[in-house]
Amino acid sequence: MRVRIDKAALVRPLYRAQGVVDRKTATNVLACVHVVASEGMLVFTATDYDVTLSAEVPAEIDEPGAVLVNGRAFFDVVRALPDGTEVTLTSDGSHRVRVEAGRAYYHLNGLGPEEFPDVVEEDGGRSLMLDKSQLDGMLRRTLFSVSTDESRPALNGVLLEIEPADGSGARLRMVSTDGHRLSRVERTVEAGDYDGSTHRTIVHRRGASELSRIFESDDPGVRIELLGRTIVFESDNTRLQVRQIEESFPEYQRVIPNKGDVHVTLSRTALTGAIRRVSTLGSGKHALLRVDLEPGRLALEMTHADFGDAHEELPVPDYDGPKVAVGFNPRYLLDVLGVLDTEAVTLELSDQFSPCLVQSDEEPGSVFVVMPMRL
Repeated sequence: MRVRIDKAALVRPLYRAQGVVDRKTATNVLACVHVVASEGMLVFTATDYDVTLSAEVPAEIDEPGAVLVNGRAFFDVVRALPDGTEVTLTSDGSHRVRVEAGRAYYHLNGLGPEEFPDVVEEDGGRSLMLDKSQLDGMLRRTLFSVSTDESRPALNGVLLEIEPADGSGARLRMVSTDGHRLSRVERTVEAGDYDGSTHRTIVHRRGASELSRIFESDDPGVRIELLGRTIVFESDNTRLQVRQIEESFPEYQRVIPNKGDVHVTLSRTALTGAIRRVSTLGSGKHALLRVDLEPGRLALEMTHADFGDAHEELPVPDYDGPKVAVGFNPRYLLDVLGVLDTEAVTLELSDQFSPCLVQSDEEPGSVFVVMPMRL
């Protein structure tokens, strides 16, 4: 194999493969990127069996061929090269790849390309075309609350629901939960090629998180293909095939309260800053933030057995309901506040034992639930 390609074009697919390749064991076949050169294209493929990424870029192919090389090492070498450099890749069949750029050259040890696992794509699926900014915004509001507890596989991904909208287009809904907080985001979008069918699937968190790398491009669209046990996202000459989680997602509607007795609206910026300052005395999954709510004020308090205590108050001009004190993990509140783009945020709850509903009138399609902690 002998290929000539610009550094900028080469580094893009290698960067996108970093979240898929195994970065713990350098000699594992799953730590490698499979590269095929033919007919004016370089095709890169990486997989961990749950997620498979395939990307292609144009290149000058002097001699076709295939190589299998460690994805992290390949990316680190190419990324360090000067911008604007033309890179020459060669392999003589000895499972070593020579990377040349100007007077510099590197040799990377590889494996036989035939050792790469077969990547099978299913046929007969349905697809729809979306604006990637819409999908990216929905993922940003749900990925943070996906569970990492492998003993609860149904919660290890983002629930994606697609259904016809009133009039035209499609209604997309994404839901995630880890048992401590829940995120539900709903949008009505223009969807090219959508046939009006209804779909419900759980997208594995590994694949959902890797979409952000693909979306870092000028390509405005993304195609979603639903193929049996997998779902494919395609954008900017890159296909991300993600295994669907074949479990039943919990009935999340039961967790979302209709309306709380206490209703308070305040500045998201002010609340975020106050929680961050007070929580400097405590962190981790057992950190406890006490929130006292009453007409006109919101008080935040944290106590640390070794360091001391912190107290801060915010004025609350818009308050409806009785006085209540409730405990939260501050990290869970900050995660929700961090994905909202609006300034006015509303908190609703009934008592210290009930879930807290966080939302904004300026973003009606986004609803978040944070479970309380015992004071």
